[in-house]
Amino acid sequence: MDRLTRYLYTVASVITLLALWYVGGVTLPEVVPGLPETYAALVVVLTTPGPYDHMFYFHVWKTIQMLFASLVVSMIAGTLLGVALGRNETLESTLATWVYAWLAIPSLVIVFLSAIWIGFDASSGYFAIPLVITPFVGLNMWEGARNLDDDLAEMAEFFGAGRVQTFTDIVIPQLAPFLFASFRSALSIGWKITLLVEAFLLTRGVGFMFRRYFDQYDLPTMMSWLIIFVVFLIVVEYGVLAPLHERVMEWRPDAEGVRVTE
Repeated sequence: MDRLTRYLYTVASVITLLALWYVGGVTLPEVVPGLPETYAALVVVLTTPGPYDHMFYFHVWKTIQMLFASLVVSMIAGTLLGVALGRNETLESTLATWVYAWLAIPSLVIVFLSAIWIGFDASSGYFAIPLVITPFVGLNMWEGARNLDDDLAEMAEFFGAGRVQTFTDIVIPQLAPFLFASFRSALSIGWKITLLVEAFLLTRGVGFMFRRYFDQYDLPTMMSWLIIFVVFLIVVEYGVLAPLHERVMEWRPDAEGVRVTE
């Protein structure tokens, strides 16, 4: 499918969503916030200071700050964990059960335990969010490490490539699809957990604003905050991740066919 066709399908889906939203707002106003009301609320959010005289970008920035700091920690820890499990059978046999047990712990339980252990402040979020995300990254990278082609590494060694060159030219390119899949998975999970932390524990951020307007049963304003953050995530995906993925994987046209656990 060419780029123009994809663009037209995207535009058509957005128009369809807006039409359904408008109809839902007219027929079920107590459940679906009206489109005009949501637009008016969005204008207010973007132009008027909120709690403690903070503009919308203050809360968005605080959420982004916590989210991406947690993503960095999770990607590093999860990658190290996954590669270690995928390349060491003894370690895999020892820790595999515990990784699956870690994945089974509900995110809400981790958030509440973090609050009890650390306190009702941002430190709990910086602890809880990586704790939730890391096993998902580890699972992806574990699968990637198990699928590394050892023959390529042996061939590189035969032709005189050092360990560093083998790692950068042989190992990293093979892990690249799994790294991108891991980051996308971590981003999709991480922003939800970040909002959860802010809603329950903090007095700033997008999650806090959700809780504030939930308490007031202000659906249009809640939807406005959702729109702001969803737009940001779409910009990250199509403005950063997709072009970067395309550039990194130019040499490997069949990379889209790689099966990655998510």
